[in-house]
Amino acid sequence: MRYPNGFPGWVDLATPDQAGTTTFYCDLFGWTADERPTDIGTTYTMLSLDGQLVAGLGPQPPDQVAAGVPSAWTVYVLVGDVDEIVAATPDAGGAVIVPAFDVMTSGRMAMVADPSGAVLGLWQPRDHQGADVFNVPGTFSWAELQTRDIAAALPYYEEVFGWRWEASPVEGSEYLVAHLDAKGDAAEGVDTSVAGAMTTPPGVPDEAPSVWGTYFAVDDCQATVAAATGSGGSVVVEPMTFSMGTWALLADPSGAMFYVMSDS
Repeated sequence: MRYPNGFPGWVDLATPDQAGTTTFYCDLFGWTADERPTDIGTTYTMLSLDGQLVAGLGPQPPDQVAAGVPSAWTVYVLVGDVDEIVAATPDAGGAVIVPAFDVMTSGRMAMVADPSGAVLGLWQPRDHQGADVFNVPGTFSWAELQTRDIAAALPYYEEVFGWRWEASPVEGSEYLVAHLDAKGDAAEGVDTSVAGAMTTPPGVPDEAPSVWGTYFAVDDCQATVAAATGSGGSVVVEPMTFSMGTWALLADPSGAMFYVMSDS
């Protein structure tokens, strides 16, 4: 594996409009798209920035579309043995949503949910090792859990991925940060943070489930919001500035939500 076991190293989107959604994100982030055939008769779009893989995009299953299941980004945690994590999930209070299966020669995957119901993917790399680059404008930069039961959810990640949770250094914040100590094995002083967690904010509809959110870094949050709305996207939460920068919550033309964040 290129990255340590337990590292959130890939994101992808299931969408009812593969062509239109691909165009939206390529225009917004400067990505290029490469459609690749799958063994189930569909194509999977690999998205790159300056020749480096950053994310994936595929068609949402027709039965989900018919049932009104929202289009959504999925965060994948890279693991050395998917089957081992799947087997450990029920004992840790989670649930197996999609059992482990091979994705041609690319890798092996599964979908699980933590005890509060937040769903995330598991990816055991083979040919596909995850994203090539993170934390630069136009790439995946952060994963964030918003949960209805933070006390129940966090021990799951400690047990199955070895994450260590710490309170945010921002004074007055109830935000928690997950650290993967293995991320720092390669060099001293490496930032070991890999994800954040918070209680579902007030104002979120009661029917909204616990969820993992996907952040993309951008040069200018305000400009990105303007570009997204000009291309058919919409603003869910207007840009907000805090000590770490400026962020906004957007939705693409098919309704999939994602965060963008700039340093200022």
